[in-house]
Amino acid sequence: MKKRVISALLVILISFLSLSGRLFFISSDSDFVSVQPHIRVRELGNKKGTVYDRNGKQLTNNKTKTIICAKPTAENAVLISKLKGKEYAKNTILKGNFTSFDTEGNNYINDSEDIKTFNIFERYGDSVALHLIGYTDIDGNGVAGIEKYYEKQIEEHKGKLSVAYSADALGRMLTGEKIEIRNDNYYSQGGIMLTIDRKIQVIVENALKNGSIDKGAAVVLDVKSSAILACASTPIYERDNISEYLNSPDSPFLNRAFESFPVGSVFKPVTAAAALENGIKLKEYNCKGYIEKSANKFNCNKLEGHGTIDFDSAIAMSCNPYFIELSTQIGAKKLLDTARNLGFGKSINLGNGFITSSGSLPDIKELNSSAAVGNLGFGQGKLTASPLQIALCFATIANDGIYNTPYIYKGSVDSNGNLTPSIQKDGKRVLSKITCKTIKCAMAKTTTAGTGKAAFTSLFDSCTKTATAQSGQYNENGIEIKYCWFVGFFPAESPKYVVCILKENGSSGGMDGAPVFKEISENIYINDISH
Repeated sequence: MKKRVISALLVILISFLSLSGRLFFISSDSDFVSVQPHIRVRELGNKKGTVYDRNGKQLTNNKTKTIICAKPTAENAVLISKLKGKEYAKNTILKGNFTSFDTEGNNYINDSEDIKTFNIFERYGDSVALHLIGYTDIDGNGVAGIEKYYEKQIEEHKGKLSVAYSADALGRMLTGEKIEIRNDNYYSQGGIMLTIDRKIQVIVENALKNGSIDKGAAVVLDVKSSAILACASTPIYERDNISEYLNSPDSPFLNRAFESFPVGSVFKPVTAAAALENGIKLKEYNCKGYIEKSANKFNCNKLEGHGTIDFDSAIAMSCNPYFIELSTQIGAKKLLDTARNLGFGKSINLGNGFITSSGSLPDIKELNSSAAVGNLGFGQGKLTASPLQIALCFATIANDGIYNTPYIYKGSVDSNGNLTPSIQKDGKRVLSKITCKTIKCAMAKTTTAGTGKAAFTSLFDSCTKTATAQSGQYNENGIEIKYCWFVGFFPAESPKYVVCILKENGSSGGMDGAPVFKEISENIYINDISH
């Protein structure tokens, strides 16, 4: 019995060794290996969700390239030789290898079972809304702007496109096999929609360039909703060459539309609003070219003085003493309260932690003299704000005193391109209609007969305000750097758009900003079929 068991075990062992030896022979012999099929997968493209403008125009994934995928056939060998050269064909198709390559946009191929073309998305086709959209790193992770703060919503609609084929162990495609297309949500239309209007954005960017705003920003808001229709900043950078700009003294990565700067005379309508809301009449004033408060002398921009001047002319001609005197009548607390109601000193959350600069308002303890209050009254001192905040302030005036928080996210877009709108908060009244009407009338005079005359157009009336703010900073030549503002809304009788322009180190708001406002407003008006 014992011998039988031993014999049986020996038979099993010999059979196992024989089988193992046969498997080793098969796996090491190239003739056997070559006929064992393997599935090879070649990735053609990865795509993140698309960012759209408010009209469904693509702000990302808005450029494509064509990739050709070809099986190793005699016909394809001839075609590939013509397209890529004989050497390329020799090293790919003629060796039995499946091949894929970019056509560089200059070739048209008829698809068949043996050769196929694919449109592959490139993330950025241009630099429109560069600072707002932001950019991704080499791994596709959002680094700045919408790409960073809305990355989760964008990633929900990512996709991948690849092709699979059968090949031997040496990578040669098996004869007679088909190309399998693997589309994993790649051509989905899913993504997010912004409030940005691509046409208006391009108009704004061109106007900044034409107006030589080499360091500054511009914002366009919808009056009724405060939706951000355009947001541009200069200088710009190149997404494909980030490292070249890291040490630039001009800070090109800074989105100046959302950063804070000294304000100046665009604050004067706030002072007027504070007076009107608190029952203080806007009387005539005799401007001598200067005013003294708490032993401090403040000059007017017109050194010889404006003489007797009313409120409309004080706004139009930007008379400093008028508003210094008015602010001391109002008092620090009421002036600060009105400023806060109009968005000064408050950051704006554009969603998902995308928070703009809050700017700065002086503390009431700092406004402990008539000179300090007067300094705030015409927008000087510690007061800073962003172009977005200034645009918001004037949007509220244009909207008859209804304050709406600015927003940039319009909603999500599903794979079929359908929008699910985001929910926006209702606006709140912060100024009376009569206050706003009084300020509008004065601002209209700025364009027709004041410091904003360079913005005048025969197409429509507009309400505007200029500013040239001191910074306390000096360039290498000892000249003080000025922050020049121009802000306004149009058409005056029924405002739809607010435009705010900032130039760093400019000459004056009227000289630097007014021509840019004119170009932007005229082009928006001409392209707006609803007026």
